[in-house]
Amino acid sequence: GELLVEAKQLLDETAAASGDEAVTVLNSTSFERNDVIYMDDTGKFVDGATCQRITKLDGSKKLAVANVTLPPLAAVTLDLTDTESEGASPFAYKGNVLETPFATVTFTEEGTISSFYDKRALRELVGEGYPLNTFLLAEDVPLQWDNWDIDADVELKLKPVAKLLSEEVVSDGAVEFRMRRKYQLTEKSSITQDMIFFANSPEVRFETMMHWYDDHRLLKTAFDTSIFSDFVRQEIQFGYLKRPTTRNTSVEQAKFEVLNHKYTDLSEPKFGVSILNDCKYAISVYGGQLRLTLHKGGNRPDWDGDHGEHYCEYSFLPHEGGFSAETVVAPAYALNYKPLVFAGKADFASLAKTADANIVIEAVKPCEDAENAYILRLYETEGGYTHTTLTLGHAPKSAALCNMLEEVQEELPAAKELALTFRPFEIKTVKISY
Repeated sequence: GELLVEAKQLLDETAAASGDEAVTVLNSTSFERNDVIYMDDTGKFVDGATCQRITKLDGSKKLAVANVTLPPLAAVTLDLTDTESEGASPFAYKGNVLETPFATVTFTEEGTISSFYDKRALRELVGEGYPLNTFLLAEDVPLQWDNWDIDADVELKLKPVAKLLSEEVVSDGAVEFRMRRKYQLTEKSSITQDMIFFANSPEVRFETMMHWYDDHRLLKTAFDTSIFSDFVRQEIQFGYLKRPTTRNTSVEQAKFEVLNHKYTDLSEPKFGVSILNDCKYAISVYGGQLRLTLHKGGNRPDWDGDHGEHYCEYSFLPHEGGFSAETVVAPAYALNYKPLVFAGKADFASLAKTADANIVIEAVKPCEDAENAYILRLYETEGGYTHTTLTLGHAPKSAALCNMLEEVQEELPAAKELALTFRPFEIKTVKISY
């Protein structure tokens, strides 16, 4: 919000004064991360990192940077150099088969994924149903609340109608492999999409631009997997809900379309897959089938309110070890909160961090009733009882536990390390005075 805009302006001003031989990268999450950083391509490379020049879906020229570790809630300065650092590609694409460091992927003539063989788990991840990332379209005329409701019979109408118009490999390097496809959905609507495979992650990302001019149509993307579990975990505010993957009762049948925020995870004890997304919050689950709703074309109260171009990102993430903060929650945050890049030097150490990955610092904000204080809001993400240590970047004058109204409930030691205990999904608000 406004705080982030103001902080970015201050960092821009500070960084710009130091010249153009470096960039500063801000990690606004409470996770240490090493995902790919995308920055404007100025013709230089990042010293000591793996780099690759790419062109994004919107035509912008970017430098993709890998093998850089970003501490939580901190900014890191990266030195720029003229020395080229584009390494060899770990990908091999021949015919309709792509070999990545993590999987062997086979594509259909329509550009969908008919086989996804995970090299770590030694198993096929495509199950019964449609190939992965199949676009499904259906007539959508609910009985009421045109732009809000989805009726159960929509599932019976979904059909794979997308026609592949073009396909090309637009990037193949040491950081990523990017395929760009264009699809015709109807006479009026189309999709342009980049499918991205990473050298340092099993995640498959879909950067998607929808050119939408249809009414009363619902668009989904299908990921029909071979994972077996009788429930999924779906993120809500400050935690997740477990929902059934079966339709055995009327209550389960009523959950044909449900809410998720940043992730839906379908896991067995030692392996699972997640659908991550940055702005699409409806999904249907049945058995191993995960189908994310991408768009809905109602025309009430606005006749053409959903017409135009709509951009979104979502990911297919196979992971080892079942559900955890490290395997699912952290990648979901990484997709939603990209590193911020500024020209120049303006690095700073971690403002705060937790000793356990399942304790997330969700918010950092100014205190409402004190000028020299700020608020940290933390919560437990896995549904487990946790003792943790909150480490601050500086020794505070005072610290206290508050309620949501920032009313002090319990004084804490004025120390850089604060011991906290969380019940499953508990939210804690900490006031730090300086």
